[in-house]
Amino acid sequence: MLNKTFAVVDLETTGNNLEKDNIIQLSIVFVRNLKITGQYNTFLSDETAVSPFIRELTNISSDMLVGAPKFKDLAEDLLSQLEDAVFVAHNVDFDLTFLQAAFQSQGLSYKPMHKLDTVELVRIFLPSVSGYQLHLVAEHLGIELSQAHRADEDAYATAEALIFIMQKMIGLHRETLIKIYHLSKMMRTSLTDLIFSILNRYTDDNDDNIISYNQFYIKDTSVTHKSIDPVSVHDLYHKYLSITGNDYREDQYKLALLIYDSLVEENYHAIEAYTGLGKSDAFLIAALSYYSAYDGQVVVSTSRKILQNQLIEESLMRLRKVVSYDTPFALLKGRLNYVDLNAFTALLGLDDANPEICFLKMRMLVWLIETETGDLSEVNLRGPEKSYYETMLIQAGDKKHHFYFKRALSNARKVPIIVTNHYFLNDCLNNLKDIQALIIDEAHQLKQALDLKERRKFSYPELKFFIGQVGLINQDRLLSQYSKTNSAVSMYLLEDLVINLNKNIDLLFQELSRKKVSEALETLDSLIKFTDMFLSTVRGTDNYQALYNHMHYFDDSLKNLRYALAYDDYHIKNSKNFQKTEVTIRTDVLDTLADALRSIPCQILLSGTLEVHESFKHLKYWFGDYDFKTTVMNRTEMYKDIKLFIPNDISSYDPHDSAYIVDILDYIALYLSETNSKLIVIFSNYELLERVYSFTEDIELFEQIPVLRQSHNSNNEKLLSQYNQLSQCLLLGTYTFTEGINLVSDQDKALMLTKLPFPVPKGDSFRDFYTADLPEAVIHFRQIIGRVKRSREDKGIVLLFDDRIMTKPYRQAFLKYFPKENIIHDTRETFKALLFGL
Repeated sequence: MLNKTFAVVDLETTGNNLEKDNIIQLSIVFVRNLKITGQYNTFLSDETAVSPFIRELTNISSDMLVGAPKFKDLAEDLLSQLEDAVFVAHNVDFDLTFLQAAFQSQGLSYKPMHKLDTVELVRIFLPSVSGYQLHLVAEHLGIELSQAHRADEDAYATAEALIFIMQKMIGLHRETLIKIYHLSKMMRTSLTDLIFSILNRYTDDNDDNIISYNQFYIKDTSVTHKSIDPVSVHDLYHKYLSITGNDYREDQYKLALLIYDSLVEENYHAIEAYTGLGKSDAFLIAALSYYSAYDGQVVVSTSRKILQNQLIEESLMRLRKVVSYDTPFALLKGRLNYVDLNAFTALLGLDDANPEICFLKMRMLVWLIETETGDLSEVNLRGPEKSYYETMLIQAGDKKHHFYFKRALSNARKVPIIVTNHYFLNDCLNNLKDIQALIIDEAHQLKQALDLKERRKFSYPELKFFIGQVGLINQDRLLSQYSKTNSAVSMYLLEDLVINLNKNIDLLFQELSRKKVSEALETLDSLIKFTDMFLSTVRGTDNYQALYNHMHYFDDSLKNLRYALAYDDYHIKNSKNFQKTEVTIRTDVLDTLADALRSIPCQILLSGTLEVHESFKHLKYWFGDYDFKTTVMNRTEMYKDIKLFIPNDISSYDPHDSAYIVDILDYIALYLSETNSKLIVIFSNYELLERVYSFTEDIELFEQIPVLRQSHNSNNEKLLSQYNQLSQCLLLGTYTFTEGINLVSDQDKALMLTKLPFPVPKGDSFRDFYTADLPEAVIHFRQIIGRVKRSREDKGIVLLFDDRIMTKPYRQAFLKYFPKENIIHDTRETFKALLFGL
């Protein structure tokens, strides 16, 4: 198969409907002997009407199609060029099916002998890619793709990706490739033929640092402890400036000294340091100097994965050069974030008839010979893959030997700085001993992360899926496997118990959806009774362990849920459809974290926004009643270039009032039409967002401008990626959309907020308003404002549809840094005039 020509095809169409949509651009890139040998491109004029969305997406306009050939004029020539070639496309079924339909319309038949899907190849052989969209694959491989969704560029980028992957397959560990060959026989493409031809032609096996583990292979790595020659903060900072070429910043240097002193003196210290000061490099310089002098480790916790990666891949890599330190720094997460090799061994034993399971096995086999950390975030398990792995994790049981987590802990103990995430902080502190110092970066996000970690959510689909994995005797699931080596008498009892468990799960969520907690507790008692009977029946029998582990986890989960319901420590998100009802309970994370913190003598909280009303009292949730130092390093001049506009000509807030919706849309349309830019509008709830979105369908402007919206199930990073690809669009999101992503792009000049970012009150209580809700809202508001002002040259407008900020007693907490002249409470005409100053 390697001797053949590969025809890499990409089509742009007017839509996805084979019956009514047409091809408007076609490109074929020819690959032979791992080299691109030619490209065929053409527009097609079978249809010249192009919708606004397709025009925005592809940058193909109707006038580009006028005069282009029709498919019938090229059909026979295209067929001859594709004949005997391996048909390749990114999502092959779409392109092949559309092309076959076009050929069929001309009385021609096209059925390639071999086909390959680069999405399939990427899934298996690029296991760490962030997504399977072509632009993400191109970015991962460093392939230029200046105009995505244009057939000529997409086909060329796909061809380059194909070549890269085939070259990688040729150099892959041979025994691993043989395992993938056997698994690939379930694929609907010609992947098996491609692997067979590679195995026949290439015989060398590159096994450097590859070791055998059970039935598969992994990469072997190790970290050694090394010291750093003593270096002062002064010398380290100036070496850092010399190597990076950065300008000397007095406040950055002062911050480094301040943190160093706190590390040495073992202080509890809360520091507010303005955005843009260079906090990360400052505290890392302090930590490295501290390590060089005292050999004391520092644990650094930050708020998001992207910031963890920046610390490791950018800041720490720069500083490693400064101090001539060649050992990697440690990124540490909780135990469950590292792949469990016992679970993967169990996964390999699953039936290969399921293509999704086969994909997962193949991806993991490739990843395990590449990963040095075993961090599951590298493979981005989603949907069914994630469910299958987690099921195997439960069935494998809680083995004491966890290869990658133990490796991560061992490596962490040998480095100056350990980087973790607020969400994983509890796991890390409870597995590391003798920690001397802890720095909490982005500390304004800490409470929210800990609150999230402290919750466990139960849903109907989760529990039904879990029992579904046990199955009945006639289903190829756990019970069926167990029945092969045990007596038929117990099988009838076990099957009856499974049926009763399923019925009671239905009943439980029906009761929870109606918030009938006392009835739900009785049903939980029945569920626990059936589960305990199941466990006692299988315990100690032949090959019982996987089934027992699975049901034991289920039993523990039910008992935790019952405890929370009985002691009023839960929240029910009910729905008329009981299958969509969810119940969230509290775990003991904060209690165990508090225990771990008592042994750490130095704790530093650091953020761009920490004080509220010139007070740090709200931080007592972290420090308790202990005395702690406080420092504020302000730079209020950033607010001089940001106008805060509050309309005084709109209806009062009412998500059900059409006049209020129209007012919001009028301001949105005014901005988009005057600036020809794009815009993000942030809502306090999905109800108002959906109302505004529904109104856009009746406004002529939005027939020309794509409207993106966040939903409950949105992937926020993917949504932002779509937004960044479009030159003009509107994105409607909630405040959850602002968490963990950079909101504003170079083309943005404004941000609109429908309400101040107060958290939803718990029940009917506002008793924590001034101690918790207000500080959280102020910090969130100031963080959003900071994203509008990204550089000294930037000017922007934040439009707030919430005039409480003008009248309420807490107004100054939000407005304290804004010059009075930048707070504008006025009409549409004034807002329009402001746009010309951007």
